[in-house]
Amino acid sequence: MKLLLPVFTLFLLSLTANAQDFAPDSSVTTQKEQLYTFAPTENLSVKGQIDAEKNYKKYKGAATGTLIASLVSPLVGLIPAIATSATTPKLQNLGYPDETLFRQGEYHAAYTKKAKKIKQKKVWTNWGIGFGVNLVIVVIAASGK
Repeated sequence: MKLLLPVFTLFLLSLTANAQDFAPDSSVTTQKEQLYTFAPTENLSVKGQIDAEKNYKKYKGAATGTLIASLVSPLVGLIPAIATSATTPKLQNLGYPDETLFRQGEYHAAYTKKAKKIKQKKVWTNWGIGFGVNLVIVVIAASGK
């Protein structure tokens, strides 16, 4: 019981005491701290790749030419397939949506690189289709004898 009174008194004093001085002349300053960071709103390289996937459609001439040549013969089809897949698409065939973005180096490089990959994929897919059709014709002809 003798110990209870001092403990209770200390407890009541702790409730009324302030640990910090909130006076206006206090030298304590607070900093506005950012809890998280924002990613950059636009990464031009990624935007260029996305725009190329959406807007580049002028590969059809190279892909169709390769398909027709490959239907004649897969070896003949290799000539336009190699030639067209090795070249970057022409500037007028790129179909970029915004010229001001296209003038920026990072966007331009990403857009043209992705457009070239799209063109290569379509060209070699069509060569594979032509090769497959010729292979099926040869197998059917060989099994018919």
